Amino acid sequence: MLALFSKSRDAFEIPRSEEVATIEQKFQNEYFGDPERILLAKRSTNLWMLLKDDRRFAFQGRIVLLSEPGEDMVEIMVALAKLQGGSVCNYFPKIHAQKAISDLESQGLGVVEHDHLRGTKACLDASLKTLETFALPEDISITVIDETTSPQFVSEVVEMSEKCGVMSVPGWVMRGTGPKGVFLVAQNSAGEPVACAGSFMCHPENSSHAKDAFWGMLATRSDRRGQGLACLLGAKAIVHMWEVHDARGFITGVSADNLSSKALCKKMGLLNSDWQYLSCIDHTIFGGDSITK
Repeated sequence: MLALFSKSRDAFEIPRSEEVATIEQKFQNEYFGDPERILLAKRSTNLWMLLKDDRRFAFQGRIVLLSEPGEDMVEIMVALAKLQGGSVCNYFPKIHAQKAISDLESQGLGVVEHDHLRGTKACLDASLKTLETFALPEDISITVIDETTSPQFVSEVVEMSEKCGVMSVPGWVMRGTGPKGVFLVAQNSAGEPVACAGSFMCHPENSSHAKDAFWGMLATRSDRRGQGLACLLGAKAIVHMWEVHDARGFITGVSADNLSSKALCKKMGLLNSDWQYLSCIDHTIFGGDSITK
């Protein structure tokens, strides 16, 4: 695989699989953002189709991640960043993080550290308690994004999410036609999306983290904050993943200074772990400062 990554980004062409072509045709090429970001998203999709049976990697809809780091971790992360605009090692031991950061920065990449939060049965217990006690506002209904959802509504959800600073995933991921998972949306009486959350099984079955699901993408429109909608959707997502997709762990990356998100995660049973959610960005091809929001 490293030989595959040895070519320059400009020369590299990732094979476009029949699976991707079918997905794109069915869902009208549902990638979002400016042309450069769409190009990177498509590249990540095709890259995942090549690597989805390799236990070292994972995919949460945005980019291919490294989940089982080895001695060649830095080399692989640099290669992934050159192809996708960024890369993440989401199970990197905290005690070795500073050396890895220095090595990545020496390759000209920007490094962003996030706390790796994880929970197991406590997530299910907390979520069930939330669902038992939560009173849904009268004008709010909950919908699941699936194959029958209109492209217009998917676009509206993406727009709402992006305005909240949460990076979206392609429509085919939101719809559950790729990684096993669920994407939930709260909509008001006018049919407008006002909050969302998602969770997906992101590892190959032979991975040591195969039962861990990525959880996050929580966003709430500014006029509906303080009503607990994201918490409700996050809880519903956890229960769904546990009961339907046999998830037994839930992971997410949160910046150390994002106290509100960390408080919500704690309420849902996701706590600081001994790992670091280590991401790097190639600023020459990626126009943002984070790929994990």
